[in-house]
Amino acid sequence: MTKIILAGGFGKLGLAIQEGLAATNYEIVGILSGHNHESQYPVWTTRDQITETADIFLDVSTPATVFENAQWAIKHDMAIVIGATGLTEAQVTQLRDQSEHGILIVPNFSLSAVLLMQFAQQAAKYFPDVEIVETHNPKKIDAPSGTAVQTAKLIANERINSAQKTSYGEARGQRVSDIPVHALRLPGYIAQQSVYFGGIDEQLTLTQSTTSRLAFVPGVLRSLAGVEKINDLKIGLENVL
Repeated sequence: MTKIILAGGFGKLGLAIQEGLAATNYEIVGILSGHNHESQYPVWTTRDQITETADIFLDVSTPATVFENAQWAIKHDMAIVIGATGLTEAQVTQLRDQSEHGILIVPNFSLSAVLLMQFAQQAAKYFPDVEIVETHNPKKIDAPSGTAVQTAKLIANERINSAQKTSYGEARGQRVSDIPVHALRLPGYIAQQSVYFGGIDEQLTLTQSTTSRLAFVPGVLRSLAGVEKINDLKIGLENVL
């Protein structure tokens, strides 16, 4: 059995992961959480309280704790899967330099989201004019989402021609790699992203949506299996598919 320490295990995604790992070869040996919870697993509210060792540190907590959690896991000789957002480019570089095991940063565990990003990269070669709209539930902390930011960066890397210049302003979205990204926060949604491409007399729209957090579990399992096969830092689930 591969032993897992799960950070953020009592959020909605964390609870789905607990359920999804129950009948697998992965054993949760404890959960790091900001608050005490009744659980079948040991629960620690600070990193200093952790008494178990593990093979992989799986973090789906919050932007406020993800970097310190990763540094702790590196010191304790673990591979790391990060599903939480909030890492800066400088922090990513630092983690890459420090770790002796694999680190996999996953902006989105959804397989359909990963495929959307790959399709968007292909389309960007032919349609440089593009905007992104992402929708999540009102409790999502970051805006735009990590998935939208990663999608914009991937598109920008693949564009051959420059996009047409358009107006700037609050209503035009946040510019990520010079691509407008619009973030909606509405009840009734879990995660949805649309990428709009415009060309001469034609349009291409790619849309992906998730209706249950259980949809993320297959991606989590692939991430856990994949991170043990790499020895450096990778960003994106597609790196282990």
